[in-house]
Amino acid sequence: MKPPSPFYKLNKAQRRGVLWTFFLFLGIHLLIRLSDNPSTNNTNALVANKEVQHLIDSLMDLKIVSDKVRDSIYPFNPNYISDFKAYQLGISMSVVERIRAYRAAGSYLYSEEDLKQVAGLSDVEMNRIRPYLKLPEIKKVKNTIAVRAKAELNSATAEALQEVYGIGPVLGQRIITLRKQLGGFLIKDQLDDVWGLKPEVQDQLWMHFKMDSVPNVIKQNINDLTIAELSQSPYISVSLASSIVALRTQQDSLTSWHELAAITQIDSIKKARLSLYLSFN
Repeated sequence: MKPPSPFYKLNKAQRRGVLWTFFLFLGIHLLIRLSDNPSTNNTNALVANKEVQHLIDSLMDLKIVSDKVRDSIYPFNPNYISDFKAYQLGISMSVVERIRAYRAAGSYLYSEEDLKQVAGLSDVEMNRIRPYLKLPEIKKVKNTIAVRAKAELNSATAEALQEVYGIGPVLGQRIITLRKQLGGFLIKDQLDDVWGLKPEVQDQLWMHFKMDSVPNVIKQNINDLTIAELSQSPYISVSLASSIVALRTQQDSLTSWHELAAITQIDSIKKARLSLYLSFN
């Protein structure tokens, strides 16, 4: 008779413990095998590849749409540039406003150089929009502009002034009021004295008007004028007239503008304006 197996030498509780250990090991082994199932990994990899491919396809579609939008920019005349066209070409609204102000003055853009100077575009910006430019024929435009004659500013009406881009009813009336107080403009710089009239609007104004006709002004002796008479000038307030007369009284008479330097209200601009109407004779 063969000797009994060592397993049978164990008591009942020990044999049960060995069996439970075996079954536990077998269960853990099966779980590990299931979790490492190649078919599951392949499925996950396939899903991931599909998502990546979908993303690539979406990016390609966006590129195609972008190319179509870019290719849909048609040649345009910069004299009539629209907000949408500026958006397509990446042109700022400040550039558009400069072009429109130039056009409102009755002028046209004839060449790329005109566009660059008026709009203030850089070389890089010009290179970007050059393929889409469609400039007008120079001869026809120049012939149309040549017949336009400038009007005299000193005889212009408020309605005529309002034809200038940037001048409305208020600014037009201010120009007329100052011109009436002065008896007519003597120099172009006197438009600087119109409150609210910006330099760029003045540039537009001189494209419509000229000042070939100016009034004949006889200068008055500053030593002979009273406070009331001095203050009739739009450049002299009552307080400034009082200061002039007080200084004149102290010195018996005034002989030059240098003597008026003590009056702080008279700066270089005020002196230039007053010298048009006053003398020391």
